[in-house]
Amino acid sequence: MKLVEMLHNVGGRLGIIKVVAATGAGETQGRPVKLKTKNLSLKDLVTEIRADEVRALAELPAELSVAFPKVFEAAGVASPQHGWTIERLGSLLKTDQYKTMDRPSVQKAVLGLLANEKVQVEDLVKDAMARDNSLDAFEVFVRKKMDEREAARKRRVAECHAQIKSLEEECSRHAEEGRADQERFRRWLQEKSDYEEDMAWALGHLIDKPVVSVTLPRRKG
Repeated sequence: MKLVEMLHNVGGRLGIIKVVAATGAGETQGRPVKLKTKNLSLKDLVTEIRADEVRALAELPAELSVAFPKVFEAAGVASPQHGWTIERLGSLLKTDQYKTMDRPSVQKAVLGLLANEKVQVEDLVKDAMARDNSLDAFEVFVRKKMDEREAARKRRVAECHAQIKSLEEECSRHAEEGRADQERFRRWLQEKSDYEEDMAWALGHLIDKPVVSVTLPRRKG
């Protein structure tokens, strides 16, 4: 609610301060500016925004890249004809002229300026509230998208972890099968070697030249 707070700093609470120019001679000779308040409720200052258009804007793929003016435009926030908006007021208050002034002096100077230009303070409050409500509405729709995306990511992460676990189990199974295969093959080679040795031994009693090849099993490691 920074925009509304800015108005509070200038004009007090929602008892809106209005400037009434002093009358008679000496009006411009440093006499105090008369002030009076005009009590307005928040309901009086609320501007209806176009929520459907704001939602459509928030549903764009790059919603976080949407500039604030686009949000205001979608919400139907239009600058008053006199051209005074909360942004213009904020820019004015940031100038060197006002930075060195205390709050009462800033208030009197700004209210006097607005009165001279026939600008109602409540117009600025309405503008600030309209912009603030537009951004709040946009945030609601964007936050819903963020929550949905985050939930989808968490589901996908859980799926990935499950897949990783399944793949790790598969890797372990293949490694164990490979070790079992090698052990069975080693035993088979041992049996083959033993059989060949038996055949070579038997033939050795009949002929001098060996004709049976004996495959020696590989040593483990």
